[in-house]
Amino acid sequence: MIEETQLEDIFARGGILDKGLENFEKRDDQLLMAQDVARCYNEDTVGVIEAGTGIGKSYAYLSVAILAALEDGDERTVVATSNVALQQQLINKDLPTLERLMEVDVSYALLLGRGRYVCFSKMTGAVNSYRQKTGDMLFKDEESDEERIYQWFRNTTTGIVEELEHRLLASPFIARVRSDKDTCMKQKCPHFTRCFYYNALQKARNSRIIVTNHALLFIDSSIRAEAGEDYDESVIIPPYNRLVIDECHNIDRAATEFFSTYMDRKWILETHRRLFQATHKARNGMTLADIVSTLRKDAVVEDAGRFETLALQFNQESATLLGSILSDEDRMAFTSQCLIGDTRIPFDQGLRSRCASLSSTLEAFLKTFDFLLDVKDVAEEDEMYVRMATTIRDTYRSWKHLLDCFVDHASHPDLVFHYQWSTRGGDVSMVVSPLSVADRMRHDIFDKLQSVVCTSATIKAGKDFSYFLSQIGLEGRENLVTGFYSSPFDYSHNAMLLYPAREDGMNFNVSSRREYAHYLAQMIVDVVRSSEGGALVLFTSAEMMNLVYEEARDGISQTLLVQKRGTSTEKLRRQFCQDVGSVLFGLRSFWEGIDVPGESLKLLVITQLPFTHVEDPIRRSRSMALARDGKNPYMLIDLPEMLITLKQGIGRLIRSESDRGVVVIADARARRYIQLIRSCIPPYYVPDDEGLTVSSFGQRVEDFLFS
Repeated sequence: MIEETQLEDIFARGGILDKGLENFEKRDDQLLMAQDVARCYNEDTVGVIEAGTGIGKSYAYLSVAILAALEDGDERTVVATSNVALQQQLINKDLPTLERLMEVDVSYALLLGRGRYVCFSKMTGAVNSYRQKTGDMLFKDEESDEERIYQWFRNTTTGIVEELEHRLLASPFIARVRSDKDTCMKQKCPHFTRCFYYNALQKARNSRIIVTNHALLFIDSSIRAEAGEDYDESVIIPPYNRLVIDECHNIDRAATEFFSTYMDRKWILETHRRLFQATHKARNGMTLADIVSTLRKDAVVEDAGRFETLALQFNQESATLLGSILSDEDRMAFTSQCLIGDTRIPFDQGLRSRCASLSSTLEAFLKTFDFLLDVKDVAEEDEMYVRMATTIRDTYRSWKHLLDCFVDHASHPDLVFHYQWSTRGGDVSMVVSPLSVADRMRHDIFDKLQSVVCTSATIKAGKDFSYFLSQIGLEGRENLVTGFYSSPFDYSHNAMLLYPAREDGMNFNVSSRREYAHYLAQMIVDVVRSSEGGALVLFTSAEMMNLVYEEARDGISQTLLVQKRGTSTEKLRRQFCQDVGSVLFGLRSFWEGIDVPGESLKLLVITQLPFTHVEDPIRRSRSMALARDGKNPYMLIDLPEMLITLKQGIGRLIRSESDRGVVVIADARARRYIQLIRSCIPPYYVPDDEGLTVSSFGQRVEDFLFS
């Protein structure tokens, strides 16, 4: 039992943090939040807690996790977040600080999925291979991607590939050296003692607090659910009974993406290459298909031939199917995604029978695959090849399931059937997604763990948590602990909110993109000039951002940074911080999780209210399901999602007590929602006189920042 006095000793005036931290400011709400978390632990229940910027929520929940671990040596807390920077902060700053100030010894570790680590053995093999080709010289070009990755490898202590520059993560070389379970030799590997993944796993097994990401949380929980394992067994994550989900506003989207199945041309070709073209030196240059065929002693030449013939047939038929799903008219009508019922030629009028035919081809291929893999007494040196082939077979099985679901889509009201493609006219993906993850989250996580704490700075949409609770399966939950703690910063004096309160603003409208871009460009140039830069301009679409950039760039004298495809968000953020007075045009990845201190950010422009794109298949399907039940999807989905995303964007401005700045919402639709918006965000100063017009924004910005 965690006592209130223990928490008061940490958070109260004169307590551990007050004595040990320079410039510590007592936050009554931080103590109250810690008490809410402790109640979840003490009563074995679930909590949903919104804690605004500056509350110090990580200290609040970590202190409880530490106290629980000290009280009971069997207690283990997993903290799952979506942000790499937050994971590093928890491990490298917050936990060590609390451990030192509380004068305790509590073990903690960072554990991510295997593919997030570089494989020591693969990297060593790749380096040796290069040396054999080039002599003493490792890589010909010191500035090459390979050389940069290798130099990182020589210095990293974690082996986590996200430490690399963002662009290097897409390098073919890093793909070659990532860790994976199929080729792993475990203890037989000569580099096992230096393996980054297994060292992280071993440290996690010996730790009372494990920090991980949302993805590994879902992987681990889904394996447990399929195997019927509870959380007292070790799966990927060691046994645990307490969970904190930080940045929980992302959990529905992350879970939906994780539990979706995809099939596209690129993945099919890569899977075929791994099976029939990639060679294995340890087996005299044989392909994996050759190796599998020889493992089955009673297999004949005809079996191997049928295996390859059917695989090629699947490749050809799938290419034909995927290439004919969309017409030119469809690509013009939709940007990058649509439901199967939206295409010019309805799915059931031609594509359905072709999906069924492709499924039959895949069934025949899988029958041969199963026959070849049904091997008894596999030699030790061949176990790795069986694992690799089994993983590939499971991929083909997932595509078989996807095709069968598409064929019988009318019988699956709980699934969403849609297509996705690149905005540059790329290949089409067939996708099956869950309509809702609420039941899965409830059954696989919330009902099985002793306690779960969901926390974020943006959970409420309006007056309560009802939207979030319905998303993740907590609607109607008994004994639910809820808490709302607003940011302690002085927004009424340090932050101003401007919006087109009169009729001179312009509503965003899809049919008037260019006119809206012209309006935005004029307004942005005006307010940026008044703020003398230090401006973050947030967009919801790359198309609108590019249109505005073309019109505004000549009018902005400051350094203008623009987010482009493949650009590292963190690299852009650093540039923006270092070049004080610069201007940054950013997309969705800049709406949350970005901290820009002081003078580098004093003006934030929201170019349009962030309603979910009308093409979003998940949103549309959920809206249609609500409408069928006689409910209002606009009030239950569209508006709550917009408010939460808007809160995230606005939250970029004020990150400390000393920050001062202005938020400008350019979209005139804000007039309609201003009371809701103001009820969701901290108490910004909002001018209420008759002169609150777009034409006056520049002067108001200048007066507020410099008077």
